[in-house]
Amino acid sequence: MLPDAVPDREPETWPGSSEVVVPGSGSSGSSESGLDPAYEYVARLAVIDAQAAEDALAPSTREAYRRAWEVFEGWAANNSLMALPATASTVRAFVAHLRDRPVPASLPTINQHLSAIWARHADLGLPSARQDGQLRLRLQGYARQDQERLVRQMSALMVRDVQRIVSVMDEDLQQARRELDDERAVRKTQLLCARDKGVILVGLATAMRRSELARLEVADLREDVEGLVITPRWTKRDQAGTERNPRAVPRGAARATCPVSAVQHWLSLAGIDAGPLFRPVTRWGTVGPRGFTPQVIRTIVQQRAEAAGLPGTWGAHSLRAGFATQSAKNGVARHVIMADGDWRSAAVDRYMRRGALWDGAAAKSLGL
Repeated sequence: MLPDAVPDREPETWPGSSEVVVPGSGSSGSSESGLDPAYEYVARLAVIDAQAAEDALAPSTREAYRRAWEVFEGWAANNSLMALPATASTVRAFVAHLRDRPVPASLPTINQHLSAIWARHADLGLPSARQDGQLRLRLQGYARQDQERLVRQMSALMVRDVQRIVSVMDEDLQQARRELDDERAVRKTQLLCARDKGVILVGLATAMRRSELARLEVADLREDVEGLVITPRWTKRDQAGTERNPRAVPRGAARATCPVSAVQHWLSLAGIDAGPLFRPVTRWGTVGPRGFTPQVIRTIVQQRAEAAGLPGTWGAHSLRAGFATQSAKNGVARHVIMADGDWRSAAVDRYMRRGALWDGAAAKSLGL
């Protein structure tokens, strides 16, 4: 008997990317593109679909996912576990592996690895453990661990602390102008002071996360009568940039600590009119063309706070902690602090309690 004939491909579907013949490729057929008209239409849709899949992730994100997937795949192979498709228990074990380090992986790092795993499964059309309830519970537990450690370790950068930091930076700049003969060295000090002021003052005024602050661009800024409107194109909770929630940055009461003046001075001094807002400064006193990584924000805050002689443990999160703590101390309502600082959990309550610690303290009435 003759074998059954292979049915024609349904017009509602298309082949894999390796089988798609792009219209206009010169293949023979009844149409100018060399394809049957019905199949040509389907092939054109396949090209559009493939391009959308390619554009779904930024090149840097795609590269980060590639590296993260290689880490997971290598770990699974070393432990005789299946990476594709990965079971929920395998993924939970991998997350525990990331935490089982001298310095446990942070929740953002874990989420990046998980996103890479989910993306790999989605690309291949395989089921994933993304909706696993036990995994979500584990992530909540890790988040609480990180938050407790962060609040306990990071000091809040208050307004008085920022005033001290700015004052020391101004003194350092004046000293450099008096003592340094090399114009490039003076220029470097001037640029670093201007940039770091902008980073610290804008970071405190907006409560942006370090990843959001590092990605700001000049196009995200709009000057207003009352100050500066910053509309980040990317936030931790809106990576697609669909919400575009603006942040109001009012002019400061003192010019020395005014975030609006600090940004304007940095842009003018650095000659920046487009592209990344905050950038590296080279040892030759020039400004780099690209933005810097979020880790630089941590270094800036840490080094400037230590140079000012401030006791405590400092990092990029000190800016967000300072925003919430100072706002609570000044009597700002909880829901306003949460909205302006993009908090969606009760973690902000810890900062509010810290801010109100000295308000109405009974010990003040003792007369000591």
